[in-house]
Amino acid sequence: MTRIEQKQNEKRKEILMKLLPVLETKTLDELSVEDICKIADISVGSFYHYFEKKSDILVALFTRTDIYMEENAFPKMTSDNELENIRIFASEWIKFNESDGPERSKMITSIDVTDSSLRGDTRSPIKVLTEQIARGQKKGIICTSLSPEMTATMFMIGLRGLGLDWTRRGGSYSMVEYGKPYVDMLIKAISK
Repeated sequence: MTRIEQKQNEKRKEILMKLLPVLETKTLDELSVEDICKIADISVGSFYHYFEKKSDILVALFTRTDIYMEENAFPKMTSDNELENIRIFASEWIKFNESDGPERSKMITSIDVTDSSLRGDTRSPIKVLTEQIARGQKKGIICTSLSPEMTATMFMIGLRGLGLDWTRRGGSYSMVEYGKPYVDMLIKAISK
């Protein structure tokens, strides 16, 4: 990533962070681009420099998870045991989602995008999870009844299911606490 791209990403993140509290009480549809610019303290021209259209804000909110995982989970996934790396992956994913809160989680889960439509390629967390699974399958510690891609997809469906339940219950329990035995169960399901 070039220095210019990094600065643009930082500015997008700054705009999103200013917008997040407002999006807890209003939907993006209720806000005009002018409203967003006032909240973020930017000009309309600046808005269109960082986002092509208003709906790109939702995509940017969605990819915050990817950025968190790249900065916080991936550096910790250094074990020679892929199952342990997958446990770290899942724990960090859960930690980020809980810290984001149930209202933001609800908003993000309502976004109508696919993993590949966000950046035109497979998202980095899915890629890294798939790579860990493929290595674990080669070592014989992860079952091979499904391809690495399908195993990663099923694993993410499980994690998202926990997130959806937590969101629908208004964050009434600690997703991190409940997540530990849940992740153990998911790990056991893919282990050989």
